[in-house]
Amino acid sequence: MGKSPDEMMAAILRNLPAKTGRDAGGWAALIKAEGPAEPKARARWLKQAHGLGGATAQVLAAHALGGIHDLTPEQRLDKLYEGREDLRPIGDRLTALARGLGADVTSTVLSTMVSFSAGLKFAEAKPAGKGRIDLGLALGREPLPPSAVPLTPVKTADASDRITYRIPLASVDAITEEVAAWLARAHARVATRD
Repeated sequence: MGKSPDEMMAAILRNLPAKTGRDAGGWAALIKAEGPAEPKARARWLKQAHGLGGATAQVLAAHALGGIHDLTPEQRLDKLYEGREDLRPIGDRLTALARGLGADVTSTVLSTMVSFSAGLKFAEAKPAGKGRIDLGLALGREPLPPSAVPLTPVKTADASDRITYRIPLASVDAITEEVAAWLARAHARVATRD
């Protein structure tokens, strides 16, 4: 199995001095002093003004923000469910199902969701308020067969968005065998890519 996103981020930060002549602290100081405030603009600026690669620029832009990026995965998970602890069992069950799909599956706790990847992102578990988690799935743009599960197209999905459908889940009991089958189908789409 490849490196997890957290391991890749740590490796990029660890290798900065050898590759760029500056450590992460030096880059963070430069970004805060001279770079734009918005994270995506920071990454673009790092690529254009300093010739950094895309992954390195994104990691440095995130690192300069501090906050959630400085927390361990478990601390990020606690922060994600802060104030909506009732949703955590739903998220934990989805994580167990996703990770059970294969050794290629990694889960990454982000500030607003848990992302599931197998080379490419195939699903996400995103708390939506205090009452539910939306399971987002990368199922492509073709029409899907009828389902007993409330599978809804993502309205904001454009050609670059991987997540194209969502299933709202308000309890662990709502994670039926059919929900698990849709998650497996999304995984199979990325696991069998050329």
